[in-house]
Amino acid sequence: MNERNRMPHEVAIELLPWLVSESLQSEEREAVLDHANSCVICRRETKELENLRESVQRVISPVPIPAPDMRNINARIDQLIDRRDLGRRLLAGIIEFFASPWRALFAAQSILLLVFATVLFLPTSPEGEFTTLTQSSDLADGHYLRVVFSPDLTHANLGVLLGELELAIVDGPSDRGVYTLTTAAANTVAARDEALAALSSNPDVLFAQPVDQGARQ
Repeated sequence: MNERNRMPHEVAIELLPWLVSESLQSEEREAVLDHANSCVICRRETKELENLRESVQRVISPVPIPAPDMRNINARIDQLIDRRDLGRRLLAGIIEFFASPWRALFAAQSILLLVFATVLFLPTSPEGEFTTLTQSSDLADGHYLRVVFSPDLTHANLGVLLGELELAIVDGPSDRGVYTLTTAAANTVAARDEALAALSSNPDVLFAQPVDQGARQ
């Protein structure tokens, strides 16, 4: 390209953002590149625009959320159902045992044996019946939420969801995809329960559970 047809600096520098985004037609692109080869200012500006584009792409690129391990949750639910079914079977056995009059003589002994067997063989758990997620001993006293999000939820959309509900991440995600959240405005039961209701109705939330740490209100 001769000096007469060379693109003016004022025009070339205005077209640099479109050059970096690869939006120019071939003739314009060649003209801008030809000018930049001989212009220190345009070369420096092009490099800064390319660095800015790479930084933005790294920020907005989706971060995969680990898929939750539903086997552990289902196993705890099955354990609870089996424990309740065992109680029903014991009650049915007691009713059947006392159906015949002659068995009434052994009533006291039978009741004592059943109570002893129940206490001895039924498994116990120091956790609440419906606590299915690992508790953290590092949390300050307060009211929290344990949440499992859909693996299809992007990092950007997760940030939007937490911002709308005024929630903050205090722990997670764990290797099972479990987040621990707190209400950013006020750590109260009312605020926590309001956020829980909103999360429970969101299709991107697979599981949500309230958790109290320390003194309960």
